[in-house]
Amino acid sequence: HPNYDYSDFVEGLRPKIDDNGKMGFELKDGVFKSFIMRARKNYELTRTELKRYVFIIDEINRGEISKILGELFYCIDPGYRGRDGEIFTQYANLHPNEKFYIPENVYIIGTMNDIDRSVDSFDFAMRRRFRFVELKASEQLDMLNSLKDELRDEAKSRMTALNEAIVNIKELNSNYQIGAAYFLKLNNLSSDKCFYQLWTDYLEPLLQEYVRGMYKESDIIQQLKDAYYSNNNKTSTEGETDESGQN
Repeated sequence: HPNYDYSDFVEGLRPKIDDNGKMGFELKDGVFKSFIMRARKNYELTRTELKRYVFIIDEINRGEISKILGELFYCIDPGYRGRDGEIFTQYANLHPNEKFYIPENVYIIGTMNDIDRSVDSFDFAMRRRFRFVELKASEQLDMLNSLKDELRDEAKSRMTALNEAIVNIKELNSNYQIGAAYFLKLNNLSSDKCFYQLWTDYLEPLLQEYVRGMYKESDIIQQLKDAYYSNNNKTSTEGETDESGQN
């Protein structure tokens, strides 16, 4: 998140109360450094049977990456792993005999939404260090198998129809398609109006943000709404109506 920084991720000074009740500061490892130290122990002691240590950063583009990683920009690069790529951290004066490196048995996975307009573009220096894999909405349909039996097929049908309509909007593309996570909310909505509530409370507000400022904005929303409420998507929602009376 935007307030996350180097001291949270790598290391930093943290307040500490001593035995006399006086406040001071101590150097504490951040979550990433603590993780790396566990991976290094395996890397240094068990070279023949390395375990894989996977560090997952959700919404990686929501923080200020250069501020969070600092000099770790250098050593997360696969070409600079191991002791050959070790560095002094920003607080090296507090542990002058200790250098930091990331072992080869560490795998870093970051998730992000490319169209998130609330954050800046992902740092190009970071893009060079990661392999990018696109997760398409059409490849997530199996996630909906966890829905209730009476919802599963219709959810897949509506999601597919809506996403096909989205890519047919000139100003949009596949990056704006709706993922399965939205449709998984159906299990927690009112059973007799769950698809209606999903549209009014979750999908329509999101799509309105997508098309805000576009020519014939209301017509685009109606086009997407028609796809969501198409005749092929009424198998389990008899009596469900939107404001216009459309089933």
